[in-house]
Amino acid sequence: MFTAPVHPLHRSLQRAAIVASAALGGVALFAGFVRILPWVLDPAVPLRVALPFARGVVELAVEAAILVGWPLGFSLAAQRFAERGEARAMMLLGESPVRTARAQWRSALPLAAALAVASAVGALDASAPGRMAQDLIAQGRAACAHAKAPSTYAIPFVSATWLCAPRESPRLYGAGPGSLHAVSFTARDARVSGDLRRIDLDDARFDLPLASFPITARAAHVALHGMSPWTHASNVGPILRAFVVVLAAALAALVSLHAGLTRRARGTFASVLVGVSGPLATLGLMRVLERHDAPAIAYLAMPIASCTLPLALSAMLGLLAMRRPDC
Repeated sequence: MFTAPVHPLHRSLQRAAIVASAALGGVALFAGFVRILPWVLDPAVPLRVALPFARGVVELAVEAAILVGWPLGFSLAAQRFAERGEARAMMLLGESPVRTARAQWRSALPLAAALAVASAVGALDASAPGRMAQDLIAQGRAACAHAKAPSTYAIPFVSATWLCAPRESPRLYGAGPGSLHAVSFTARDARVSGDLRRIDLDDARFDLPLASFPITARAAHVALHGMSPWTHASNVGPILRAFVVVLAAALAALVSLHAGLTRRARGTFASVLVGVSGPLATLGLMRVLERHDAPAIAYLAMPIASCTLPLALSAMLGLLAMRRPDC
């Protein structure tokens, strides 16, 4: 059976990209877990309640690590390939740097697949933050049900606390979100919609503060609609997010690979600069778009930014390299 020959650059590209992604992933995971460490160490927050946050940290860390590590690894591997003279030898055999870069699609496929999965899974939680809020409530209730002494379990970001007592059903105590922040309630259970705009309470009791005297109301089931959400849901779906993120990383990796093969990016520092410029521009632009609730079509600017900045840097580095003798 005929098999296509493996390009000399194939294995070194994959190895460099995997090593770079793993190193960046370790740093990102460490930074993320440092942020949730106070909740893990807080006795009022059970460990199982912190698990949804740990899942979110892992999702974001994997996505960012591959997004940056893929172009960075390709840039460093291409730079070493050129410094050893192998890139020039391939050109003497009739293979241009553009053709060499295009031939590395096999090296990119596993990275693209892993990045697409990580980005899509992360987008599921980002597009429906109520899923994480509901997970926090459910995990807190499960921990409260096993309490052996009267205790309370706080639910981070949900402004609610489980009141626990042995042999008694847990009660959720909290305040209404948005304009109902002055209304306190207790409930046997709660369900939150994906966009955080609806809250369903079972066996709910409300304390309504009025000017003359407080009123306590009780209902078997209450559905609160039109609520102001505690946080904003991402307006880009999993498929579009995965597409633009993978395309941005692929374009940045292609430009970085070509810059290394043509020796426009000479040395480790220049290779790192070109390799990370596109992914960092992508992450920065994505953060701005999410904060300003930009329309989904605006996210198509991310791949443009991911290749424009490394192209400009490689062109500038190429001009600087022409002014000094080749080493």
